[in-house]
Amino acid sequence: MNRLDKCIKLNFGMVENEIGIMCVMAMGIILCGLGLTLLILVPVLAVVQVVFVVKMYKKLYYTSLYGETAVLYQSIPVSVEEMAVSRIFTAGTALLMANVVTVLCLVIMMNMGTLAGSIFNLMLDIADIDWGDFSLESLLPLTFLAFVSSIYRQSAYILAVVVIYNSLPEVRRKEGAKLITFLIAGVIHVALGSMDNLLELLGAEQADLWVPAVCILFDIVLTVVFYRITVKLLKEKYALN
Repeated sequence: MNRLDKCIKLNFGMVENEIGIMCVMAMGIILCGLGLTLLILVPVLAVVQVVFVVKMYKKLYYTSLYGETAVLYQSIPVSVEEMAVSRIFTAGTALLMANVVTVLCLVIMMNMGTLAGSIFNLMLDIADIDWGDFSLESLLPLTFLAFVSSIYRQSAYILAVVVIYNSLPEVRRKEGAKLITFLIAGVIHVALGSMDNLLELLGAEQADLWVPAVCILFDIVLTVVFYRITVKLLKEKYALN
């Protein structure tokens, strides 16, 4: 566990700038809520945040495994299992932090009493979304845990896709193949994240507590499966142990 702790700290140190910028972009929503003209910055903040999410994943899942710093990070005395777990944990936790900060800032903006906040509330009314009920439901322990488990499942899935792609023979790793691979991966990821929608189609109500419970179990199983695939391929292709 001590080695794993050190590996996690190292990973957080690797992407601390990206995590900081992601959270700062999220907090910028509050400033945009101070005036109507500043609302045009919200899409810009969102785009910057997404860019740095991608940069974070690239550092954790590609650069330190296959890129310039791969030799350095693979020389650290940790097992493949510890390396994979620490990267999934780091990416998932960073993304969770950014999402929580974003939601909190949106709630603050909507309750600031500014014109921008009033417009945002009006947009929710037009979309027939009751923010109060949505917030209360989202804070339920099982619902929140389902949200958390989906983020770690997503991080495990992205790592598995990157490792699978880089384990292909060189002749199959062309730019066209890369684009098709990640497009297919994106479609599969959306499908995997639709378990709650599938349950609703089967007759489940949003208020049913067993819905998030099933989603949590689903996410845990998939996270383990993606993790095992990642570890297996890294051991086979790179003789890591």
